[in-house]
Amino acid sequence: MKQELDRVKSDVETIQKAMGLSPSMGRDWIQWMKRDNWLNLWWCLPGFILIASALLPLGNTERYFGLVLAQWTGLLVAALMLGITILSIRKMTGNDGRPESLIREYKRIHGLDAQGRWFGLVLLMEFLLYLIWTKQYGIDFQAFWSGLWIIMGSSCLIGAVASKAWPLLGWAIPFLAYGLFQTAIPGQGKVSGIPLGMMFVAVALSFSIIQVWQIRKIAGQNDTH
Repeated sequence: MKQELDRVKSDVETIQKAMGLSPSMGRDWIQWMKRDNWLNLWWCLPGFILIASALLPLGNTERYFGLVLAQWTGLLVAALMLGITILSIRKMTGNDGRPESLIREYKRIHGLDAQGRWFGLVLLMEFLLYLIWTKQYGIDFQAFWSGLWIIMGSSCLIGAVASKAWPLLGWAIPFLAYGLFQTAIPGQGKVSGIPLGMMFVAVALSFSIIQVWQIRKIAGQNDTH
């Protein structure tokens, strides 16, 4: 009986893959999702660095190896973001025994399938049009910076709802909150590291909370069968 059920499940997943649909969540996902959840917390690290840099009693006019502190912080944060992204994708989509359906779901969330590539292309075009529009109308930096995060957050929110890729809310909610917060503070022509760092911490916590919610949802669905 178990072999028949496994065969039916495999057939359903094959059909879903062919149609580009989200795979059904199974109990065999839980142990891997719990193991992967620690990766989400790594997004706190760029946030902590930004906050620490903003609080350091060092002037932003002094140069260290040709760059001021804010520039070194930006480079370090960018490198960390790239490293965390690569590490997360490699771990979450690795062939280490995890179910193929879970790997496909992670690839869908990270934009590595056909649907995700189209979404990424739309985001890129949206960003380029936004740059052209702000330059054309001479939008000041504070308005540009706020609008950028609001657009990115709105796009992630639409993507999460449209594709039911709920982990995208881990980007959408902090991005929108940060962008709206920026509209409420007086324009200074520069980026404050503390609110930006807090946004990254919020991203990490949002990802972790959503992952825990999904794990409980899977456990609850399977307990009722």
